[in-house]
Formats: sequence, C-alpha cells, structure tokens
Amino acid sequence: MNRIYLFLALACLFVACQPAGPSWTFDKSIDIKGIAPIGIVAEGDHFWISDGDNKRLLKVTMDGKIVVEEKDFERPMHIAADGGKVFIPSFGDDNIIEYKDGNRIIVPMKDSLDAPAGVDVQGKEMAIADFYNHRILYSNGTDWLNIGKEGNGDLEFYYPTDVQMVGDKIYVADAYNNRIQIIDKKGGHVKNMGREEKMNAATGIYVDNEDIYITDYEHDRVLVYNNKGELTAEINENLAKPTDLIVYQDQLFIINYKSQSISVFKK
Repeated sequence: MNRIYLFLALACLFVACQPAGPSWTFDKSIDIKGIAPIGIVAEGDHFWISDGDNKRLLKVTMDGKIVVEEKDFERPMHIAADGGKVFIPSFGDDNIIEYKDGNRIIVPMKDSLDAPAGVDVQGKEMAIADFYNHRILYSNGTDWLNIGKEGNGDLEFYYPTDVQMVGDKIYVADAYNNRIQIIDKKGGHVKNMGREEKMNAATGIYVDNEDIYITDYEHDRVLVYNNKGELTAEINENLAKPTDLIVYQDQLFIINYKSQSISVFKK
C-alpha cells in the first residue's frame, strides 16, 4: 500500500512540474475550398490570405467568404499587415510587394532576393525570410543587415519560410532544419528549439507575449512553446498540412493547405 501512495505522489509531482501552456479546444472548421492557403493575417473583422497556387491575395470574412480578390501575384507566401497595408513576399519573382486599396508598390531592396517566403513589417522595420539564399534580411528603416548562410548550425538556415519580430528578437521558421531559430536584430544567435519534437517542415510561425507557435507541415500539427523553449502543447486535431496560423480575438486560426480550410480553436 505504501508503494502505491509513493507512486501516486511521484506521478502528481511529475505532472505538476510540466510546463503550463495554452489549452486550446477545437471549435469549428471554416471551408475555403478553391483556396490553396499559405499565409494569413488579420485586419478588423476579416483575414488576408495568400493563395499561393492560384497567384492571389484574398480578403475573406471570418466565415470564409471572399470579399476582395487580387490576382496575378507570383506565388504569394507568408504575408504581413501593418498600417493598413499588406506586405506580400512574391516567391516567384523575388520581390516584396506593398499592397493597399488595389495599389501595388515593389519595396526597394539594396540586395537581390531569391524567392522570399516570409515577411514581417512593424513601422519602419522589416524582416524577410530569403528562402533560396538561406538567410534573413533585417532593416531598421535605414540600414539592411544580412544574417545567416546555408547550414544547420547557429545563425545558419536551410530554406527559412517565415519570420516574426517581437521586441529585439526575430523568430524564424527554419523550415528544413526542422526547428525554430531565434536571432536578435544585431545579427546574434539567441536560441534554437523544436528538433527534439522531430518536426518535418516548420513552415509558419506566430509569437505573442507568452507563447511561440509553429506549424509542423508534414506531421499535421502545431507545436506550442514558452519563451524558455519548453514544449507546452501539441495540437493535431482537424489539421491537414497546416501552413500558417494566428491568434486573434482569443481564438487560434490555423490554415490548412491540403483540406483548404481554417481550423478554429478556443481556450
């Protein structure tokens, strides 16, 4: 009997010591048939979605209805929104495009891109995942910093697909290194995470004040980490080749490339 009590006490201690993370419950699936979604951002009561295969940027309602359709983008990827503008990494023609109210402007670069796959913009700052150049570009609004090279060590990337800036850090979906890599805006390495979970194609990333979310494309799941790099949740319900995600209005929205849907989770 004493052994049973000891086992139960140790089990309770083990559970109590596990990192606490967000608890998400599947709520519904939004049908977006005909859309091959790559990236998603929120704007008011709508989403912007990049439709990579069909070369479109779409504005959709939260129930999946298309209200704006902009055609003839060259495989738009992981997009960003800032100041009423949408920024589109144009994978097929090596540009970052600024879009607003039907107008498109190519963002001037001091260096040539080779298939930009992700962008984040916050005021004057911009970070770009430069896919075939295996690097991250960062601008403070005046100067550009080239960070990284091909490889699997610190400050090395293997086809980065998405980026997000938070504070003085840049979070990178280091896709085919199967990890998240965190760097700072001076070009220094901060941390790697995710390899222990055996990711297979880390595609889209979303970071808030407490948690780091990554879509694990080939394993049909989303992994959630805290700022210490500890895994706190694994979401694998109703996902089919997830490419990107966003937490918005206390809900988690995950876009699925294979099923052409948005999976919605609530706390």
